[in-house]
Amino acid sequence: MPVLTAQNLSYQFADGNVIFNALNCSIDHTRIGLVGKNGAGKSILARLLAKQLAPTQGRIHSQASIGFFDQHAKQHLDSSTTIAQFLGHDSTLKALEKISNGHCEPALFDAVEQHWQLPQNLSQQLVAIGLPNDYHMLCKHLSGGQLARLRLWQLFDSNAELLILDEPSNHLDADGRQWLAEQLSAFRGHVLLVSHDHTLLKQVSQIWELSELGLKQYGTDFDNFLIQKHTEQSTLSKQINAVRKQQLVVKRQAQLNKEKAQKRAAQGNKLRANGSQAKVLLNSKKDSATANASSNLKNQQQRQKKLQDKHAQLRLKQQQHQTQQLYLGKLSKADTNKRSLVSAQQLTLPFGQQKALSFNIYQQQKWHIQGANGSGKSTLLKVLLDQRSAKSGSVTINTTLSYIDQHFLHLTSHQNCLDTLMQTCPELTHSVARTLLAGVGLKKTKVSQPISTLSGGEKMKLSMLCASQQSPTPLLLLDEPDNHLDFDSKKQLAKALSDYSGSFLIVSHDEYFLTNIGITHELSLNPE
Repeated sequence: MPVLTAQNLSYQFADGNVIFNALNCSIDHTRIGLVGKNGAGKSILARLLAKQLAPTQGRIHSQASIGFFDQHAKQHLDSSTTIAQFLGHDSTLKALEKISNGHCEPALFDAVEQHWQLPQNLSQQLVAIGLPNDYHMLCKHLSGGQLARLRLWQLFDSNAELLILDEPSNHLDADGRQWLAEQLSAFRGHVLLVSHDHTLLKQVSQIWELSELGLKQYGTDFDNFLIQKHTEQSTLSKQINAVRKQQLVVKRQAQLNKEKAQKRAAQGNKLRANGSQAKVLLNSKKDSATANASSNLKNQQQRQKKLQDKHAQLRLKQQQHQTQQLYLGKLSKADTNKRSLVSAQQLTLPFGQQKALSFNIYQQQKWHIQGANGSGKSTLLKVLLDQRSAKSGSVTINTTLSYIDQHFLHLTSHQNCLDTLMQTCPELTHSVARTLLAGVGLKKTKVSQPISTLSGGEKMKLSMLCASQQSPTPLLLLDEPDNHLDFDSKKQLAKALSDYSGSFLIVSHDEYFLTNIGITHELSLNPE
């Protein structure tokens, strides 16, 4: 029996854009993976099924308790929330502290119940999941990966019977992803996993694919799904070629029929002119020929219309898997002449890495900032941007910096894509800006939609364009830019970064991605 059923599910944004319409699905498999291109509506569907969002139409029925992992939750977290408060243990810990200070009110003992070892147990559990053992620490001081682990641990430790996880491996380092895989394997409830992580998707037994064509359910694991998709694309190409051939045959036949009709008409006119046949007979033949020609033309037009419709449907299916192209700006001759872009001497970070850092970044160098969650990678980028102060040391910046953060805080939610790109890169023409946006899949109505309606992957593509198309060419500071991207988009970003003639510093935990972007230098950080 399904633990969750959705019927005729539709969702429409405030601007009238419909992300999907009349979807039907039910969760009766233990492990389901939800995949699809950026912007298909996966996160919207996940939030609907988790009852975090109300559908425009349709209804959802669930008999299971649901735990939901929202990939954007950090943006909505109160800056004063501690780890203990986030986990719901704050009142118990305060009661224990008062009792240890000599208070003995009955209400304090009621608050503690049987949790006398909570401080010790909580500290041990935090260390076990790779976090600092200080449960009074503010959540805002945790790295993206550390906060993700904390939130995931809370879900796995809850009584939820169904977990809906939206991109749970984003921000996690290699150890964190291994920990997540182990937690998923040990969890005995149902899971709907929204992910682009191939390794994680190998744990599911069924795949759902969401696209503009709707929700297609594959009763197979991820490896077999990939094989089936390859077969589908091959078959689709053959079908399109077959339809094109049929269209050519119909076109040739129409031309042949036209030539025959013209020839018959010419012969009739000749006979009429020399009077060799009766006028009545010639008129009868002309009427018959005209009727046949009209009938043939109508049949040909109907065949052409059917073939055009069939070709359009097949092309629409094929377009769901068309390769996009991300174009990053070129380095000017003036930029090439620059020597040192960034120089850091004896730099000590306020969080994470405590050993002093010294490094120099030159033009056309591509640096990978390596380190576990909490080692200070994002903090280093913010120190370079002068958004945070170093404990000690000095930084000299000799170039423009362009920063892409994990949470797209640099984007204005009510603006649209085209205006954002044009404002950031005013030297671009409207035509060029639209071409660049279309290349990453942001075309037609997408360019005029508010940024708040875009998926995480679409926001990242827009951010990359805004950062790289500026003049003069900036040093790119990229904080996990491969997060949120679908399979094909991640490949395109890797190629674009590999071909990029400028310089960048990048934070990423995806080894395969990193091996394909042309890294020239590494800077390793170690946690405190």
